[in-house]
Amino acid sequence: MNKYSTLCRKTSGPRSNIFCNLIDRIAKRPSLQFLSGWGYHCYEPRIYRTLAKILRYVDLDGFDVLLTDYIAFVEKSGYRLRLSFKLEFTEICVNTILYWIFARKGNPDFVELLLKKTKDYVQDRSCNLALIWRTFTPVYCPSPLSGITPLLYVAQTRQSSILKILMQYGIFEREENPTNIVLTILLYPSRVRIMVDHELVDIQEDAKTCLELCSRVLSAISVREIETQLSLGRRPIIPNWLDYIPSTRYKDPCELLHLCRITIRTQLLINNMLPNGIFSLLLPVRLQNYLNLES
Repeated sequence: MNKYSTLCRKTSGPRSNIFCNLIDRIAKRPSLQFLSGWGYHCYEPRIYRTLAKILRYVDLDGFDVLLTDYIAFVEKSGYRLRLSFKLEFTEICVNTILYWIFARKGNPDFVELLLKKTKDYVQDRSCNLALIWRTFTPVYCPSPLSGITPLLYVAQTRQSSILKILMQYGIFEREENPTNIVLTILLYPSRVRIMVDHELVDIQEDAKTCLELCSRVLSAISVREIETQLSLGRRPIIPNWLDYIPSTRYKDPCELLHLCRITIRTQLLINNMLPNGIFSLLLPVRLQNYLNLES
């Protein structure tokens, strides 16, 4: 465990929450004491630098502590803060956390931990603790108002290993317009992205895997809509993209086995039981893995 994980542990006590400490440091700074005379631009850099120092080197244990502190701060904070300031403060914190986890680290283990810790809040998109629905800025800037959701960012960067985890937790199925995610995977221009273990990743291969993952969740994919976009001059990242969409998603009848998977996952999703609920079903391991999008 590195020193930043230790820092998280030392500051995780009931009177030493990381985010409460941040509030104290801001409030006690002489130049920032008068809330009516300071703004977002004054305290945002201080919040970002503090959290970035932790997130840059944090391991999974430390990230677990940081998320626990954030949840406790939002749910049980005894601070009587002006509403506008509290909203701005949590916005900066969430933007920083999502930026470091998705745009800087790109580590599936951190994403899965974030989903596990905030799973109970994901059904309410307006909840401050439903972090997976919040927006962030992939190239960090103070305001995430023009940002994107983690799911859309993962689609833009074709991070197939992270997309799979998001799908296993039902995030793709909760998406209001899943076709937009498919179009993004196929048509969004290539961009610089985090490289796994500093190795060059074949983005085309990842895009193929992403399309195959979409086929495991959707019963139909609108090939006509893709072709419409192509007719407007957009270029797919995969020249033979249709080879990676099963004909049963756009032409032939959908497989009964796949329809059963969709039905079971939908019921588990309604009860907020994905993915753990799959493994409590009295089914052979092979079918459990199929329900969990392993094949």
